[in-house]
Amino acid sequence: MDKAVTPNAPVSPNKGLNITIAGFLGIVLAIGLIFLIEYLDNTVKTAEDVESVLGLTVLAAVPVTNGKGGK
Repeated sequence: MDKAVTPNAPVSPNKGLNITIAGFLGIVLAIGLIFLIEYLDNTVKTAEDVESVLGLTVLAAVPVTNGKGGK
């Protein structure tokens, strides 16, 4: 058996590496969550969506306004 050797410097976590890994994982998880939410979104948003989902033609649509009451 070898004799135990005491280290010259204190042992501590590598803060730079930990911050880099945490930042990378945070970005990857955020992007994955964005794609998952977009994939699971099954709302009808356009007239083409209505025609493809229901098989019906759109007779009229209400236009989107800016809410200021003007032209």
